Amino acid sequence: MKNTNLIFNVVLTMAVAVLFALHFSGKATNDTNTAETIAKASSDLRIAYFNSDSIRTQYAMFTVEKEKMEVEMKQAEDRLLGEQKKFQTDVTEFQQRAEFLTITERESREKKLGQKQQELMQLEQSLSDQLAEKEAAVNKQIFTNVENFLKDYAKKNSFTYVISYMPGGQIWYTNPALDITADMVKQLNLEYEKTKTAGE
Repeated sequence: MKNTNLIFNVVLTMAVAVLFALHFSGKATNDTNTAETIAKASSDLRIAYFNSDSIRTQYAMFTVEKEKMEVEMKQAEDRLLGEQKKFQTDVTEFQQRAEFLTITERESREKKLGQKQQELMQLEQSLSDQLAEKEAAVNKQIFTNVENFLKDYAKKNSFTYVISYMPGGQIWYTNPALDITADMVKQLNLEYEKTKTAGE
């Protein structure tokens, strides 16, 4: 699920860019902005943030889908390894018997082994593509769920912006009083449970 981290970081970058564009554009002539003047200029904003790492570890849907993906990846890996083992067995058998085969038989066998090797490469690519598509679909669904939740959450609580925070990211300081992570996780999980119940 590494893509999810990228998605959250994109959301964060866009939010910060819009914030700066709206409130600090047109002030290039003022090189003496102080904490006081900036605070005054942004006093009409209501901002909240959530810890993106916590969403990835505590949002039930993310955890469940991650476990499903891990199972599917293991199944794909086992299938591929099984086919590779069969192929290697065929190659070893051919090498052991090659000197006893006619030229025609060797050429025929080599051709079949070459075709089998090509099929293995195609299978590996196919399994990789399927897993990538599944992961992309899951990430998109999680992102959509979080986005829709935050739109409603921000509207209900009159927030101008809700941004994601991650230690070491682009936000250097956050006020714990603005942290909605716990409430966000709680409500996301309640919505997820309702969805699961309705689908049963």
